Amino acid sequence: MPNLFLTLDWFQGIDLIFEFVALFVALLIAGYSWKAYRMSDEHKFKYFSFAFLLISLSLFVKALTSSAVYFQGTRIAADVILRPVLGAAREYSVLFYHTGFFVEMAAMLGGWLLLFFVSQKARDRLKKYYEVSQLGLFVYLVLLISWVANFKYEVFYLTGAVLLGLIVLNYYKNYLNNNNKNTLLVMDSFILLLVAHLFFIFMFVTPFFYVFGQIFLLLGFIFLLYTYMRVKHK
Repeated sequence: MPNLFLTLDWFQGIDLIFEFVALFVALLIAGYSWKAYRMSDEHKFKYFSFAFLLISLSLFVKALTSSAVYFQGTRIAADVILRPVLGAAREYSVLFYHTGFFVEMAAMLGGWLLLFFVSQKARDRLKKYYEVSQLGLFVYLVLLISWVANFKYEVFYLTGAVLLGLIVLNYYKNYLNNNNKNTLLVMDSFILLLVAHLFFIFMFVTPFFYVFGQIFLLLGFIFLLYTYMRVKHK
């Protein structure tokens, strides 16, 4: 059965809890951002909502594939569901797992990329040909990197770390301009997510880095939830 990297046996299942909490937060933020877009008609909220929907899709697919790797019961259920498609021999089962990994990575990188654009200085986008062509190039690169990362997971987390680093820099510039505490909290959230990705990159050193990465990933989404609650309360 395909697996991207080794994990500690005692942590298998705990990481799924972390990811479902992150999934819940991502869906909350996506819903709130869409509501803000409907009320204000500002396109940045629409893009923010779509970005967190992509992140939610990535977390959901990762939870499914990880469950199939960790638990025999999940593998049996998946086998029953996929048998009409795969046939009794199931010679294409490996392709289905890699498809899951690909969707997980492409959705996550797409979400980070969209958040990078949203965190930049506000302006009308996609009004000129070169901007549309650049977006097409970025989409192509995200899909290509996601496919390559199926066989070398470090590529996925390294690309995510680069995008998160750029997002942090953009929010830092925004904070210097508006001195808004919520902007600072969002920046701190993405710093925690960046640290998580740095741990994930070096999981080949020790599987314990996966545990540290998951902890920082959870903390990053908890900070995002705290910021969401602050904004919603106001």
